[in-house]
Amino acid sequence: MLENIIMRLFVSDTDSFIEEVSEEVRRDRLYKVLRKYAWVGILAVVTIVGGTAYLEFQKAQARTEAEAVGTAIIKALDISNSEERAEELKKVEVSNSEAKAIVAMLLAAEEISLENYEAASASLNAIFEDPSISQVYRDMAKFKFLLISHGNIEDNLILAGFKEMASPGNPFRLLAEEQIALLMLKTQDFEAAVDTLKSILEDAELTDTIRQRVSQLLMSLGVDPSSL
Repeated sequence: MLENIIMRLFVSDTDSFIEEVSEEVRRDRLYKVLRKYAWVGILAVVTIVGGTAYLEFQKAQARTEAEAVGTAIIKALDISNSEERAEELKKVEVSNSEAKAIVAMLLAAEEISLENYEAASASLNAIFEDPSISQVYRDMAKFKFLLISHGNIEDNLILAGFKEMASPGNPFRLLAEEQIALLMLKTQDFEAAVDTLKSILEDAELTDTIRQRVSQLLMSLGVDPSSL
């Protein structure tokens, strides 16, 4: 019986020893794995922390650049003389495509006020042909370009440009349709012009400003807009 008890104790101790050794082996393996691949974890932490810091740096840098551009624009617009204002706007340095569009648009407006239509057209053309600039700015530049092109390019080309802008989804669609009607009147196509103006008044996206302008134009053509 004593032998049985000793045997059980021996077996128990052996099992305990095996478990202890197995645990130590597991720990040793884990330690080796950690020691071997610890750099991966460290690199991940450094990447996360470094990436966050880099993003914050980028944000700060972008904010600083935006403030500098804004200050330069305000400085230019504060100048009372149009020619000097235009020259100052030309000096504004921008790297962001959206800011570049805004500065170019402001410069074009100054050139138009000075009746430098060729220079204004060049500024606007540079905007709507630049794919890095948001579509809304490009559409706005194209619309202004077409507006100041009367007498410089053929009416049929201007009409084609406005028809392209009158496509569904374009934010300048109704303004483009209004210009199409004016071009039709210029070519003595009164019936088509009136039909176009009527369709504008029936449009769900019509604004009060456009409604008033189109209504006045219809009245000048002898058409009562209230009867539509």
